[in-house]
Amino acid sequence: MGSHMADGDPGLITIAERVFPRYGFTPLEADYVAMKDLSFKWSFRKKELRLFISDYLKGAPDYVIEDFVSGALHFIKTKERCFDGAFAQYARTDEFVLRTRPVYMSRMRSITHDGQGNERSLYDSVQRLMDAGLVFPPDIDNTVFVWTKRPTYTRLGYCATIVRLIVISCIFDDLNVDDRIVDYVVYHEIVHNRIGYRPFDRNPHDAQFKRYEKMYPDTEGINEELRQMTASRPAENRRVNRHGRKRR
Repeated sequence: MGSHMADGDPGLITIAERVFPRYGFTPLEADYVAMKDLSFKWSFRKKELRLFISDYLKGAPDYVIEDFVSGALHFIKTKERCFDGAFAQYARTDEFVLRTRPVYMSRMRSITHDGQGNERSLYDSVQRLMDAGLVFPPDIDNTVFVWTKRPTYTRLGYCATIVRLIVISCIFDDLNVDDRIVDYVVYHEIVHNRIGYRPFDRNPHDAQFKRYEKMYPDTEGINEELRQMTASRPAENRRVNRHGRKRR
């Protein structure tokens, strides 16, 4: 089977030759590629398949990579997501987070790599949340908080649970914005961190998330203030949507 194998990573090819036949595929190519998120992509011709997986997994134990490859092939075959085994357990370890986060952050050109802004520190928000009994040490263990470089109005915050990275829009790096609003946005992202990495999660704001979120006082009122705040953003920002294209 390996005689017609195209170029790829030797170790990954060995795993592919072992796993692909279980799903009715013949491997043409198997390699690691640079991706911002931990994911995979593929192309195939009849039963011959090329599979490319995130280079974040390069160097992981073979059993972890094999579990991920199996999950990818299962998805290709059935469109069902099944990534809750050895791969998910490994991806939640501090070892993986500490090794992967610097590379992940280097691929994000829109962030500052610093929680200290021009007027605010995100870690002050974290401390207030802890003082209020809303956030606990495990929620923020091995977690980095950073600002965006430019104002973002459609995505006010983002939590990359895969590397325990929380990014907050620099529109909140302003002492004129009420602390409780800034702290709520930070809290929202910390809740994602509390729940933890769930591979290829399509419903991050599920019932569990909403239960935690409602623990923050006056969430409805704050969300209304956030809607007003983003609706009154500068005209030059309103003309650009989240994909960077001008709206008509």
